[in-house]
Amino acid sequence: MATTPEAFFDIQDKNKRDLLWSIFGPSLLDSSVTPALKEILPELRESHLKGTTLSPDFQSPRLGFRFEQLWQSALSSSQVPFIANQQITEQNRTLGELDLLIPRENSTLHIELALKFYLGVEDDWIGPNRRDLLSRKIQHTFEHQLPLAQHDVALDAIREFTPTPVRSFAIMRGCLFSPVHDVSAAPLPAEISPDHWSGYWCPVDQAHYLPEGHWYVLSKQDWLSPVYSSFAVSREELLKYLKCTYKHLSIPLAIARMGKLENGWGEVERWMMVAPDWHS
Repeated sequence: MATTPEAFFDIQDKNKRDLLWSIFGPSLLDSSVTPALKEILPELRESHLKGTTLSPDFQSPRLGFRFEQLWQSALSSSQVPFIANQQITEQNRTLGELDLLIPRENSTLHIELALKFYLGVEDDWIGPNRRDLLSRKIQHTFEHQLPLAQHDVALDAIREFTPTPVRSFAIMRGCLFSPVHDVSAAPLPAEISPDHWSGYWCPVDQAHYLPEGHWYVLSKQDWLSPVYSSFAVSREELLKYLKCTYKHLSIPLAIARMGKLENGWGEVERWMMVAPDWHS
């Protein structure tokens, strides 16, 4: 499936767009543990998932949890058996959790899921809330989450479900935002895909970097996939909104430059605005 936003705007139902982007959207990772989906889960097909019916209240304030729910929904709709969120404990101590366990003919797939957004800032890529680092997430994924399935306690738990050997994979979606102002960004880790979803960021007091065009302000629930809207505002209106908003708030704000479609507006470019002192 094409991973350009334009390929998704014939799907005006937001939940379905989120579902398809979660499954087929561009990967943040490119490594030996991120194979093509058609190689490990050929049952997941765009034509089938477009017809998936999702609950109208299929929402969560935690986007990472929603991302996991969408994956579970896709597997269920495709009649792929799985176990989700398998807790691994040893002597009353939690070692971790396996996001997905999926039996195959000759193996069991262990898949770790993650939805992440990072802003490039000098020596690392930092989450909007500043409590998360891309380098730390990659290290945790490769050194703890993926090897966990080979722990003796984990293998015992998995054998209760399926006896086949375990193969571990990581599926990470999201967006990396490069600075457009007077801040450099750290080099991308080797594990990052060259085809990852990318955008730009800057502090609101340097909003003059925003290009001309029509814009849309995203709610947190809009972050997961390229946004479609029935309207867009001018750059001048957006700048007034940002000025007013940051008089009272300091949270990062995602916005999108929009392109005109036949029946609305579709995202062309994703930006993240932050408070003037966000990275100080």
